[in-house]
Amino acid sequence: MKRRASKFFVLLFSIVCVCACVFVAKLLSSAITVSGNGITQSTSFQGFEIYAVSLGQYSSKSQAESTCESIAKKGGAGYIYETNNMYYVLASAYEKENDAKLVQENLSSSGISSKIIKIGVSSVDFLNASSSAQKKAFSSALAELKNAYVSLYDISVSLDTNSYDDAKAKIEIICVKGNLETALEKISKGSSSYDGIYYQMIKNTFNSVVDNLNDIKNYQVTNNISLSAKIKFAYINLIEEINSLTDLLNNKV
Repeated sequence: MKRRASKFFVLLFSIVCVCACVFVAKLLSSAITVSGNGITQSTSFQGFEIYAVSLGQYSSKSQAESTCESIAKKGGAGYIYETNNMYYVLASAYEKENDAKLVQENLSSSGISSKIIKIGVSSVDFLNASSSAQKKAFSSALAELKNAYVSLYDISVSLDTNSYDDAKAKIEIICVKGNLETALEKISKGSSSYDGIYYQMIKNTFNSVVDNLNDIKNYQVTNNISLSAKIKFAYINLIEEINSLTDLLNNKV
């Protein structure tokens, strides 16, 4: 009888632990979700800033890595962002500072401390492009990358608010991927060596982003890390890719 009672309490304790983990995950996911990022799709590219919410900062990458998975399991991105020799574990990112502040307030009311990290992305003038039409084409390509960020953000919100299930979200991911592939096909290589360099840099970034989207559309939930968390990771990574690309375009040509 004692043995049966012991097994019952072990089972009950396990159920409580699982429920607690699910509750914490829902709590964080809800707190960092701001419906409607308020960003419209664009056909031209200008510099912009995003405001990321960090749930931890560390002096070494290994320390940051130790918390990534736990944040991802709670619905956050679990993305490591390095700046000024510090490593921040990001949960989400927003183009409006007020949205990030709202999330910070939501987290604080739930007993979770956070920090807002501003990430700036530079504009690109394409000064060495062969023509104004070529500059416009390259700018449109960069705008399509930013549009992909907007779309991924919206998909993650739709998942967190139960407007989408995983199947619907993956269909939308395929659409984002298709838009990028179509945009890349429309870019002209231009008529000068500078045009060719610009084109190759942009193409490399497009291919990298498309590869990441392929991974997401094929993602099966593992280690209790949701599709929404993977998408948050992907859209922050996309901002980093755009940032690296604009730095290259401005400094290497």
